[in-house]
Amino acid sequence: MKKVFICGFHQESNTFNPLLAGKDSFDIYEAREVNAQNEKLPLIFKGIFEAISGASLETVSGPVFYASSGGPVDHRVIDDFMDEALSSLQKAGKVDGVVMALHGATTSDISEDVCGDMVETVRRTVGEKTLISSAFDLHANITSKIRKNSDFISGYQTYPHLDMRETGFRAAGCLIKGLMGVKTATVCVGIPQMAPAHAYTTGTGRLALLMKKAEKLKKEETIEDYSIFQVQPWLDVRETASTVVVRAQNAGVAQKAATQLAQEQFDIRKDLLGDTLLSVEDVIRRAADQKTGKPIILADAADSPNAGACGDSAYILEKLLPYKDSLAAAIGLIDVPAIQKAYKVGVGNTAEFTLGATIAPKLSKPVTVKAMVKSLHDGHFQNTGPQEKGKDFYLGRTAVLSIGKILLHVPQRGRMGDPAFYRSFGIEPQRCQLVCVKACTSFRAAYADIAGEIYNADTPGAAVCVLTNLCYTKIPRPFYPFDEITFDSISQAKYCRESIG
Repeated sequence: MKKVFICGFHQESNTFNPLLAGKDSFDIYEAREVNAQNEKLPLIFKGIFEAISGASLETVSGPVFYASSGGPVDHRVIDDFMDEALSSLQKAGKVDGVVMALHGATTSDISEDVCGDMVETVRRTVGEKTLISSAFDLHANITSKIRKNSDFISGYQTYPHLDMRETGFRAAGCLIKGLMGVKTATVCVGIPQMAPAHAYTTGTGRLALLMKKAEKLKKEETIEDYSIFQVQPWLDVRETASTVVVRAQNAGVAQKAATQLAQEQFDIRKDLLGDTLLSVEDVIRRAADQKTGKPIILADAADSPNAGACGDSAYILEKLLPYKDSLAAAIGLIDVPAIQKAYKVGVGNTAEFTLGATIAPKLSKPVTVKAMVKSLHDGHFQNTGPQEKGKDFYLGRTAVLSIGKILLHVPQRGRMGDPAFYRSFGIEPQRCQLVCVKACTSFRAAYADIAGEIYNADTPGAAVCVLTNLCYTKIPRPFYPFDEITFDSISQAKYCRESIG
């Protein structure tokens, strides 16, 4: 019986976030354990184990480290993960295949290519004959190390991410076929461009059409599989690109399809930047004037913890203060000192709070207000929207403050894109005229049915929507949108591991 090793590391890094992600940011499991604990959830490991359970394979369960997006990872966490993974591999003896579930846009205080380092180290450990299938987020940065050391590359095909289970199934499925002796060619084409994550979705628009074209090629059996990666834009690293990956039985077919899809991704580069952003003041006025009875959603993508930003900006709160007695609004803001003070003040009591800019004081400024402590909570909630529906999250101790008609939810950490972020703590979004959501696009699947309108606003933060407003110093040039590029700027098609496998 052939043997497959399974492990995972998930953290999306934002290099403009000054706070290192330490080990306390991570939930740590064993792969089989995380699948068992989340058996009813459509997560990536469910798909991996579903695929493997249908084949006559022995599984070796390695470590899984999972964290929400944030700043670069403290490299000691990377070392701990790799020590556990290599120890598990050593105990397992010879393995025939490896499935690695990674994010793909992870950096540390030492490395700009954590996921590439991980795949390279595993390759060096298992040898050249062992097949490695690497699974990634749609926002992965597919580097030369990943290409060289992975036999198969699979990525999410949806944004918001609704196909995590399917991606795990695809990643394990192609490995199984490889172990059965089925030969395919995997081709990667890099495009030197990035786009802010608030501006596109795979559900509508030109990116949706591109995905549909790739899916049509797959259904027609022209190609075996595809992934169209929109690289995480808040990575200021030396090697970065958006990447099209195509797998087919014939190398020439894979190369032709990958190049065509890369051409189309290049063609829509301006559309992926999104429309002109509204000012926060404009969105607030629209919320005050609208008569539909449904809340206006103000997307504060620049301070989205899901994009690795700090979630500590009080910029929108400051703009809301003139409306505190007339506009029912909900807003989230990460602020540990404010939580500590709220617990001292106690429920039902009022005090002066200085809020915001506790993590990244260079990116925003604090606001001082009088607020009543409405409620205190342990910080546990369960997602109710389509993305990761039913998954449990822990925000640390949280407080809800009342500033007139403004309800401010203050957690210790992020995950603000689901209505349950508010509802689980006594704030009903549908009773508000304005709901601030610190997220890029993932929230849309959950809020679409209850929102009157959704607006992206021009706000400060580590994940600003206008990328040219940030100071990138390392990315290769020319690179769009910082420079205009031509199709000649796109990399030549490269084989995964530079060979057919």
